[in-house]
Amino acid sequence: MTPDLSFHPKSYQEGTEREWLITNGIGGYASSTILGTNIRSYHGLLVAALDPPTERTLLLSSLDEELTSESGRYNLACHQYPGTLYPQGFRHLEEFRQDPIPTFLYRTEDGTSVEKKVFMAHGENTTVVRYDIEGSCLFKVVPLVNCRSFHVASRSPPMDQERMDLEGGGSGVRLRSWCDFVLVSDRARYVREGLWFNNLEYEAERQRGLAWREDAFSPGRFEVQVDGRLSFNIVASIERDSPEGAEELIIREEERIKRLEGNKKRDPRFRRLATRADQFLVRRGDGKSIIAGYHWFNDWGRDAMISLPGLLLTTRRFDDARAVLATFAGAMKDGLLPNDFGAKGYNTIDAALWFFWSVHKYCSYSRDAGLVRELYPAMRAIVERYSRETPGSFSDEDGLIASKPGLTWMDAKVGGEFVTPRAGKACEINALWYNALKVMEVFSQDLGEDWDGELAEKVGESYHKFWNPDSGCLFDLIDEKDASVRPNQVIAASLPFTPLDGDQIRGIVDLATEELLTPYGLRTLSPKDPAYVGRYEGGPAERDRAYHQGTIWPWLIGPYTTARMKSSHGSKKERDEARELLRPLMDLEGQIGVGTICEVFDGDEPYRPEGCISQAWSVGEVMRAWSEDVMGGAKRQKRDEV
Repeated sequence: MTPDLSFHPKSYQEGTEREWLITNGIGGYASSTILGTNIRSYHGLLVAALDPPTERTLLLSSLDEELTSESGRYNLACHQYPGTLYPQGFRHLEEFRQDPIPTFLYRTEDGTSVEKKVFMAHGENTTVVRYDIEGSCLFKVVPLVNCRSFHVASRSPPMDQERMDLEGGGSGVRLRSWCDFVLVSDRARYVREGLWFNNLEYEAERQRGLAWREDAFSPGRFEVQVDGRLSFNIVASIERDSPEGAEELIIREEERIKRLEGNKKRDPRFRRLATRADQFLVRRGDGKSIIAGYHWFNDWGRDAMISLPGLLLTTRRFDDARAVLATFAGAMKDGLLPNDFGAKGYNTIDAALWFFWSVHKYCSYSRDAGLVRELYPAMRAIVERYSRETPGSFSDEDGLIASKPGLTWMDAKVGGEFVTPRAGKACEINALWYNALKVMEVFSQDLGEDWDGELAEKVGESYHKFWNPDSGCLFDLIDEKDASVRPNQVIAASLPFTPLDGDQIRGIVDLATEELLTPYGLRTLSPKDPAYVGRYEGGPAERDRAYHQGTIWPWLIGPYTTARMKSSHGSKKERDEARELLRPLMDLEGQIGVGTICEVFDGDEPYRPEGCISQAWSVGEVMRAWSEDVMGGAKRQKRDEV
């Protein structure tokens, strides 16, 4: 089954439950609902990354279309105001599709058709909106603009405007605030006005307990007379001051997206996810990085290392993968990789350990020993630092790593307190530590470097302390033992070099299947636990309390299927079962984002999708698991062994 990326919403509610996203490769994006109605402060047609890939700034919120013909006036836009929706242009929306770029098809009662396409110029903070109209009417487009952080809804700041008359008949406006940008058209005439749209409401932000009302400014309008068929473009940009070349841009972007699909022999669902995988890859300085999720995340070290194999290796984008690994290695500090690269935060204990997993995967896929040689000093420095002490951890006498509260991936915080502190010796951290030591043993042998394997043996022997014979699985934490049933032990069981034996892996998989597995990934806590929270909803504090206390994370389906394959030695039966386990996510069932996979789901049925509409490790781990565990790619990776 190929996911259908065309929609015919029958109501406003149905149309606002799906959101589209396009990106520009430098952190900027355009996004809204399939109705064109903004329900988030993050929605807009031009969210520019002023310091790529960060400092994302909302500039163009929307374009409101209106056409006047002999039979009347028709508005195609839609906004939520206190107590009402106005106008209700969704009633004229016949179809939305994203194949390969977002396209809206409107048809009015008098037979006028309007096709609207939205795309971004790759590598630029430039959005192009193309209109193809058939009918007889006066067509107007009213831009709503702002100049604010994309995080918080707020009133548009004061703006100066300067009309622009272009060669060839085009016109537009240059808007000056704390960021200058232009709106220009090749065929539509710009008319200066100066209107305020007050009390716009963003329903998704209201539900999330965040600022959800703002006032937007409209500097003027574009208008053009249509008699028969007419096509024209509107360009919003901080880098271009002319619509020249818009036609070539759209052709180039459609071709670029089609190329991303790759080998036509691969499953169509995988190929479609491959185009979404590209949206996370961004330029950072002279290197490259991976955005953790849209709309609101920066590039995070942990997320980048976990998602890289699926996003870039299964699609054979080895040069990009190499660039990302080099970027993060170059940002290493005190043996740690940045957690939030944009915020320059190093508050993580596992990002550097996932780095070994990612480099090992890279070598398994590419057979590129050159990068291993290049990164070897950094990897050796990480091991040397972790074997003593880092700013957030220390190596105990038994060789195991003990870390401070809130430094694992379960790091949500409410009122200054970590919800799931996991201080001490965590099961997946020490499995990652063992895996890192074994990876270094292999790489050292390949490069002819001296390496003492004694520490790995010590860690492997000490790891038996995590085994809980009463439940037949791992303690989540020792030395103060925590018997909570969480998916962290599944991560430990899935690693290429795991300190667990086959029987232990089978026990972990069986328990995870019984208590954690859902159609959309693994819960972060067993529903049998008194601390379980089954709904991810409410304000920031309520959501953070649920974040790792039962909420489902799709990315965990990757470690689960891999551990399951390990427990069965990759039999055909298990591969078929893995295919079925991944099917809901591959088929894009129950998603928010068009063609992509969201961040989390409620732990309780009906498993509502929540969080970011498009999450890097959700997409990446589904792609990796599909490629390796279903299609058998792991069998061809000689290094990927217990």
